[in-house]
Amino acid sequence: MPVMPETWSSADIHLHTTGSDGLGTPRDVLDWVSEHTDLSVIAITDHNSVDGAHEAAALAKEYRIEVIVGQEVDTMSGHVIGLWAPERIEPGASAQDTVDAIHAQGGIALVAHPFAPRWWAKHGLCRGDRTVYDCVDFDAFEISNSTPLIFHANWLARRYMRDHEHRFAVTGGSDAHILSAIGDSRTLFPGTTAADLRCAIEARTTRVDRKGFWLARNLRYAGNIRAILARDYEQQTQKR
Repeated sequence: MPVMPETWSSADIHLHTTGSDGLGTPRDVLDWVSEHTDLSVIAITDHNSVDGAHEAAALAKEYRIEVIVGQEVDTMSGHVIGLWAPERIEPGASAQDTVDAIHAQGGIALVAHPFAPRWWAKHGLCRGDRTVYDCVDFDAFEISNSTPLIFHANWLARRYMRDHEHRFAVTGGSDAHILSAIGDSRTLFPGTTAADLRCAIEARTTRVDRKGFWLARNLRYAGNIRAILARDYEQQTQKR
């Protein structure tokens, strides 16, 4: 019997909705992904919330896309993404305690936008302090994030992974807060389903692809930054 060629698919596993500071509702995101991308799998990773992810997962049966319920958790060292983590994790713990909480749900823990500089935001995990990367039991390392102005951080993340490929899978995620940025960075995996993606992460066989044009992406974000910040402020105010 001839060996059939292996099918590879694309996933964007770092997306935001109006469940936190994204500008698109869960349905908006699903509509956009279905109509404007070839993504097979997405993960909704709203900040400290799983509401938008659960809503998207419930709606996904109407679409060709699979949705992973995820969350991007504030820790004392920055942001950690939990995939297949359906129960909200309380923010503010250490990175290791947060990873343990993700694993306790049967989830997978990703380093979000590593090496993001202090001037960019407070959220880059440990702001490039390798001690956290070296010691915490992460499952995957995000080496491509499409947020404007952190291309140098992406380069540092890729360089770090050259010496740590035995520890982590590599992932790419757009970190999109606007619809048109979805899929600009993506995770490639053998297979077609969310289950296949999980197997690839666990086996460290994922690859990363970067789509889009940096200047165009920066301009798109520039036109929406006030709305994103207003949405973030609204969410923070509601939590107080």
